[in-house]
Amino acid sequence: GYAALAVVSHHSDVYERHFYPASYVMQEGGVISWGFHGYLELYLMPARTLADGIGAYMSLTGVPRVPPKYAFGFMASRWGSHDGNYIEDVVTRFRNDSFPIDSIALGAEWFTKESDANLPASGEAGYREFSFSNRTFPDPAKQLSAYEKDLHVRVGGVRKPRLANAAFISMAQQKRWLLPGGTPGGFPLDPDESYAFHRALNFSIPETRKWYARQLQGLIADGVDFWLNDEGETDYFTYHWWNIAERDALESNQTAPFKRFYSMNRAFTPGLARIGGTTWTSNIFSTWKDLRRTPGMMLNWGLAGAPYVGCDIGGFGGEAAPELLVRWMQLGAFMPTMRVHSESNATPRWPWNFGEDRASAMRSALELRYRLAPYHYSLAHAMYTDRKLWMRPLVMEFPEDRVASVLTTQWMDGSIMVAPVLRPDSRRQVYLPNATWHYFNSSRTVPGPAHLGGKAELNDIPAFVRRGTIIVLAPIVQSTDELPGGPLEVQIYTGRDCSFELVEDDGESVAYESGSVRATTFRWYESAGTLSWRARGSFNGADKKAFKELMVTVFDAQRTQPVHMNVTKLLDGGSLMLPKAAHPAQDGTSTSDAGPRRVLRRSSLFDNRVAPAVAWAAAWGGRRTGFACERKRLSAPRIVCDTLRAAVWRAPWHSPLIAYDSLDSRGARAR
Repeated sequence: GYAALAVVSHHSDVYERHFYPASYVMQEGGVISWGFHGYLELYLMPARTLADGIGAYMSLTGVPRVPPKYAFGFMASRWGSHDGNYIEDVVTRFRNDSFPIDSIALGAEWFTKESDANLPASGEAGYREFSFSNRTFPDPAKQLSAYEKDLHVRVGGVRKPRLANAAFISMAQQKRWLLPGGTPGGFPLDPDESYAFHRALNFSIPETRKWYARQLQGLIADGVDFWLNDEGETDYFTYHWWNIAERDALESNQTAPFKRFYSMNRAFTPGLARIGGTTWTSNIFSTWKDLRRTPGMMLNWGLAGAPYVGCDIGGFGGEAAPELLVRWMQLGAFMPTMRVHSESNATPRWPWNFGEDRASAMRSALELRYRLAPYHYSLAHAMYTDRKLWMRPLVMEFPEDRVASVLTTQWMDGSIMVAPVLRPDSRRQVYLPNATWHYFNSSRTVPGPAHLGGKAELNDIPAFVRRGTIIVLAPIVQSTDELPGGPLEVQIYTGRDCSFELVEDDGESVAYESGSVRATTFRWYESAGTLSWRARGSFNGADKKAFKELMVTVFDAQRTQPVHMNVTKLLDGGSLMLPKAAHPAQDGTSTSDAGPRRVLRRSSLFDNRVAPAVAWAAAWGGRRTGFACERKRLSAPRIVCDTLRAAVWRAPWHSPLIAYDSLDSRGARAR
């Protein structure tokens, strides 16, 4: 088959409005008919699978940039923050009540006290649109610095693609920087319901972008971290060129390596993600119907070229029922962007506003979100380097499964299949394709294909992992700034060989684009029952920001309880062996009855070119024992055991690893 991208050629004066150069009509039977004017450029990309097609599409439009690490946490947003005290109280309440959070996005109240939507075409004299409101930010640099340094919260502000200040409008008119017409209104958007006429900037003009970027520089210098770009449907290309102007403003305030540009946008055009622009699915309502539609919208937008998708969790319009908000938060934990939002006359979607039980369930969802942070961050890097779509519809994973191929209420979050509760009666509706599935974070398995029902408890988030999968999780932290926060948990769902690459970087700059990353590849060898890992590369700040330890949790279908292995130094490589036997501990978990586990670390004893393998020695029994390794330049190490039986494997590593306490010319001894 083929992936296809059609581009309408529009040869016109730069000052003419480019409004929806193509249109479509949904016909009977689900057939979509496209229409356009002028020439059409059609890009056909041979693709055997949907994944191949997406990879080719990313190659054509540009690979998605990796957002800053705080974007992988939780964002709180609403219209109508009363004043600076209200903003500070909300952020402090999140911290004091242990609801993890990384950022807040503010409505127009951060720079003005009234909306400009109904102003005339001439604007309003003295309207402030490129400065802070004294009501919300009387001392912006000090306040924003305190939010980031003391509370570990980044602040973003909404922007509109138009002018409201009368003097600015007059200047832009003289320079022919304004688009004709207004901003489409209504839901769905309708040009016949437009407003804010003749005030929208034409960002496709380079001089417009340069001027606009200069207006933003002071705001960025004071500490605004990102932008929420709203109502940019004034022209087909507005969001693209608007983001270019914002990115230029950020880069002009810095020296290399540049801080990553990050924005959220109400719509997108192909290629926006390569700039650093992400999206949210526009205004939705506080209904179970809109909750149920959210996964499908996220997946379709991802396939269309916007892989970093968020939504207004809880719905923008209307009051959110407590359980509706809980289920939406649980869904959001597995979305690329997790953000609550609401209109000013609705109850803010802060967890403590919805009762203690619901708040507790939402806290659990947030904690899961942060535990998934290193997993999600690594998948984002894989999307950047390998063009692998992170959130995928089931049809990409199971193209021959007729049930899975049309499901839009479940999806693959990397290797985790998510099937959230989307009904007011809390009934689960889960389909498991043909495989053996673990319940996420459990040894319990279910063979597929199968349909699962039943009522879900308030804290339940149905998610499943196939046998032969590695998932990495962080400890519970309150912000991504606290990472690593302790040992990395490496979960192994046994059944077959598998691997996962953990990618770490400074989380802030674009240095990752030139290779400043630490990548640790974990490999599970099923027949040997061993986990090996090897790290390569580094980045500025790795001593504080990279994981230093790991703990391994093994989920085996043959055991009723997981096996938890002791915390181990991560270093730049090593191996662990699954104990041969395990028994339940008093707390219901499973522990090993084996002797000390051998952690094999990289040693300068062996040269990569002459020692392609390393031997394993394992002690079984309950007593303290040891083993000795004799070094040989042209063969793998020979294991000599003194008082116990030994089991030896050759681990297919690219570089040899060994642990030792002392070293002399005869070899090394590890205890």
